[in-house]
Amino acid sequence: MKFTSHHSLRAGLLMGTALVLSAPALAQSPDVSDDEERREETVTVYGTSNPIPVFDYPGQVSVITRDDLDTFAPSTVSDALRDVPGLDFAGGPRRTGELPSIRGLSGQNVLILVDGARQSFTSAHDGRFFLDPELIGKAEVVKGPASALYGSGAVGGVLAFESVDAADFLAEDQTMGARIRLGYQSVNEETLATLSGFTRQGKFDGVASIGLRQSGDIELGSGASLPSDDDIQSALLKGSYALTDALNLEASWQRFDNTAIEPNNGQGTAGTGDTVLDRDVEKDIVTDTYRAAITFNPASNNWIDTTLTAYQTDSKVDEFDQTVPRTISRDIETTGFSVRNASRFTLGQSENTITIGVDWYEDEQVGTDDQTVTGTRNGVPDGMSEFTGVFAQLESVIATQFGELLIVPGVRFDEFESSSSVSVGQTNSDDAVSPRFAASFEPAGATWFRAFGSYSEGFRAPSVNELYLDGVHFSVPHPILFNPARGSFVFVNNNFIPNPDLVPEKTETVEFGAGIDFRDVWTSRDRLQGKLSYFETDAQDLINLSVDFAYDPTCFAPPAFQPCTAGTTNSANVDSAQIEGWEGELRYDSERFFSQATLSIIEGTDNSDGSDLGSLTADRLALNFGVKMPEWNSRIGSRIQIADDFERREADGAGGFTIAEQRDGYVVVDLYASWSPSFAENVRLDVGIDNIFEHDYDRVFEGVSEPGRNFKAALSWQFGV
Repeated sequence: MKFTSHHSLRAGLLMGTALVLSAPALAQSPDVSDDEERREETVTVYGTSNPIPVFDYPGQVSVITRDDLDTFAPSTVSDALRDVPGLDFAGGPRRTGELPSIRGLSGQNVLILVDGARQSFTSAHDGRFFLDPELIGKAEVVKGPASALYGSGAVGGVLAFESVDAADFLAEDQTMGARIRLGYQSVNEETLATLSGFTRQGKFDGVASIGLRQSGDIELGSGASLPSDDDIQSALLKGSYALTDALNLEASWQRFDNTAIEPNNGQGTAGTGDTVLDRDVEKDIVTDTYRAAITFNPASNNWIDTTLTAYQTDSKVDEFDQTVPRTISRDIETTGFSVRNASRFTLGQSENTITIGVDWYEDEQVGTDDQTVTGTRNGVPDGMSEFTGVFAQLESVIATQFGELLIVPGVRFDEFESSSSVSVGQTNSDDAVSPRFAASFEPAGATWFRAFGSYSEGFRAPSVNELYLDGVHFSVPHPILFNPARGSFVFVNNNFIPNPDLVPEKTETVEFGAGIDFRDVWTSRDRLQGKLSYFETDAQDLINLSVDFAYDPTCFAPPAFQPCTAGTTNSANVDSAQIEGWEGELRYDSERFFSQATLSIIEGTDNSDGSDLGSLTADRLALNFGVKMPEWNSRIGSRIQIADDFERREADGAGGFTIAEQRDGYVVVDLYASWSPSFAENVRLDVGIDNIFEHDYDRVFEGVSEPGRNFKAALSWQFGV
């Protein structure tokens, strides 16, 4: 099998990373640092469900902070997470069509959480979740299967967002404040305005935020204009109250409300050829996420650290086509709760944490169409899925004469059942066991080095859409009776066929890697940290949507040429696939300089015929480096995306292969700067130019051009007392 990934490029990527990180060695450090916190430990919560330094975690996790988000002034979530290794967003430039993939696994194989609440929305032509980056306080990307903790869907990994809270805005000596942020970017004439208020009064802290974001058509690097009008309103209301030193209550509500004018198919930039999918419609996209939690963590009892969380996420997309006129909708509501307890104890030379938990959640989908007799929507079956899971995990840090060993064994049991009114009495039920064992080792006398490895299994249960697809998929002209010249406009249908016998997708993944962590390398209080790993995933029973387009023989039989259909479409479990790759992330930070390099190399094969998997991406290197100027309260930096040529092959059915997709490599350069002027207290200005050379490149699919040159600026004013 041939891939377009070149060994020479990979060597160059790794060498380039080393050179970028070595450059700051020539710098001289000032006496004091305003950014020392950036060189403290970055902590992940979602990697093991307990706080652990990212460097110690036996795997790959990327963490994006609120400061990163302010600096880059992202318009979409994909802008904010663009440089995360192993993570990619397909679906084209529109924010409503973004589809995340982690390590070559996309769609429902990526678990998405917002404040711990599952985001289960799925659609053939829309995105997986809807969230304004202004409301994000922190984002974590856990790479690799995490079903041992999170159950179904966490096959490729976990994309977890935490909303902002008062601590993201207030200094330690402040109790209340407010923030106004205004922004603009040229590539789609987007304007932004957000207002946030926050307080920390004794046992209570809270934040309230509202935002408006409006944008127009997107100017692409190709010179074309992509129809995409968005009118977004976002809101967050969040608070917590400490009833006692041990007992804490939390509650939040978050909303994303977008009225968009765009084609029915919100993904891609080229016409599909389908007059319905390519026609502009008015989309009302609304997501409400409600969450409440209670935590009990008495300081006198290390065996009890319990959190009970209940949540509900309701995502609805209404589409109005005024040319019919017609209104269709898809509404997916997820309701769930989880209970988790962490017990900590010392046993001999080991420090241990045992976490046990129970999860329950239910997804319910309703599709409507005001032009059908029954009011139901074709291809959007009414149905529900119910999941129950229990898990246990041990984290043990063992001190030995050879060094420090961290082991993390865990296992989870899930059972689930789906049903639909489309196939009454035909439920789909199954169960799954998801084990994981991970370990990392720090040799004695070498605290700067840590090796890690893991074995994990993941699964994804078939969705209601995959199990119970029904109705009309698409219509095409009758091969004989369609004759516009004679006024005959006869169409026939390709129909969805339910398949309630689908089984879950399953994966097994092995990963090995190592990390380095140096302090005081070239200047006082600087830090160089990085991790590199290799992974290999074997996937079984992948669920694929198969279109069998063929006219019935009776379509050609006179005199009636009826009955006539154009084939069927259904979901089916296909043969296995294998995915492997390399992933790396290196960071350097000092009082004067900063730099970062991330590397992603992913290859995948459909074992049934040797074809390349459709969700693959080009080998990528992302660089981010710049200079801090504390004397001016500012920083200047540049981000560079470098991608190799990409080629995807498909089996031709005769023992050979054809080139299904081919994209040229690209280099895209961005510039950005932040400034907090001394003469304007509490004011911050963030400016940038994306794609400064207006390079026309295809990142997601062949022919899907990315946005061109983009000037952007954001002005913030904040006060606190």
